Amino acid sequence: MDSTVIKIIYTNAFNDLESARNCQNSISKKEMELQMLDINSRYSSYDNSYLNNLNKQSLKMEIMNLINKRNNYINSSIGYALTIAENEVQENNTFSVATIVIGSISSFISTVKNNFSISAINSVSLSILSNKLLVSGFQMFQLKRSIEELKSVCNVF
Repeated sequence: MDSTVIKIIYTNAFNDLESARNCQNSISKKEMELQMLDINSRYSSYDNSYLNNLNKQSLKMEIMNLINKRNNYINSSIGYALTIAENEVQENNTFSVATIVIGSISSFISTVKNNFSISAINSVSLSILSNKLLVSGFQMFQLKRSIEELKSVCNVF
């Protein structure tokens, strides 16, 4: 692949990862609002349970939508990173740009705990790339390590 195309894919991967982080920040804020509603309903002097339940359901729906949106951004970012990694494996690059992207993605996924599911396509691509790297010996050690880390945080076996 042309180096300009790689730069664009690299930028797209980080842009999607940044969008996922923004979604995660919004999720945290909405979860805090939900906790505040719970506290308010416990200590309120008048009964507004209907309104509180309505607000809670609305917040839960917003959180679910944000989680889906975040997961889509993460999967998109993984797809871009795997495209870069595949290109590096084909060209047998000694310096791996994909390692940087994949490391950032793995780090972010580990912060969202068990609240992320990798797409089937990315899961298969990750496994195939991992197998390709297994037979490459000591070449591309950093990329191998970052791929294995991503597999670990995504629970891909």
